[in-house]
Amino acid sequence: MSSVDIVATYILNHAETISKEIVTYNVNKIEITLPNELIERSIAINSEFLKFLGKTLISPDEIVADEFIPWYRKYLEQENTPMTNISSLIKPYAETRQQLINMITKISIEHGLSTEDVVNIISRISYLLDLSITETIVSREQAAEEINNNNQKVITELSSPVVPIQNGMAILPLIGEMDLDRSEHIMNSVIPKISQMKIKCLIIDFSGMASVDTEMASRIFNIYDILRLLGINAMFTGIRPDLATKIIGAGIDFSSLNTFATVQQAILNNEC
Repeated sequence: MSSVDIVATYILNHAETISKEIVTYNVNKIEITLPNELIERSIAINSEFLKFLGKTLISPDEIVADEFIPWYRKYLEQENTPMTNISSLIKPYAETRQQLINMITKISIEHGLSTEDVVNIISRISYLLDLSITETIVSREQAAEEINNNNQKVITELSSPVVPIQNGMAILPLIGEMDLDRSEHIMNSVIPKISQMKIKCLIIDFSGMASVDTEMASRIFNIYDILRLLGINAMFTGIRPDLATKIIGAGIDFSSLNTFATVQQAILNNEC
């Protein structure tokens, strides 16, 4: 058995002890008291990391990566920890890394390893730690993007509500920014809902809109034609001068549209 194999075996047999020393060191540097369950979980994960290191100490990096990345991704899925800023994950990384390297270096020297073997072991530790931090960041970014997309869907739905005000009449207030996703939501979700509600007259109010470009203006006013085909009378309110300019720039014929300054005027002039 080579000296490296002896160190690998030592790491496998003492993984939990080494892990406890690392976690204890880190916990003592924290000013708050951590739950015992979290501490034990950290010890277990670090122990598994060290066992993986021991098992693959003499394997090529390519093989190690192929095995380590699926294992670490599975660990991340099981963690189910709350989202935190990436910076909070990276800050303790350097000290933990240095402590682990110092401990393994000491063990390697005590077992008589050559300088080259020690360097190779430290290189393997650094490689695994780099893989772990990279996968952690990628995982957090993907989770954050998924949350952001879900929140955006909710915002889109809430910013385009259909509000019934009397029999056969409803208001669709357009609130905030108008983009492609939101215009698609109106076309694919809001208009079918209006039809199902048996609305005969719909007031589309622009007074709450922050801004809109020429393309979005054109998309919005295409709604008029769709509603007309469905037998729904559409009226437009709250069109500001800047929006009116973009409507004209989009080639939309104002004279064919039922427009009013306010929702109140549209209700009073209801022709439904």
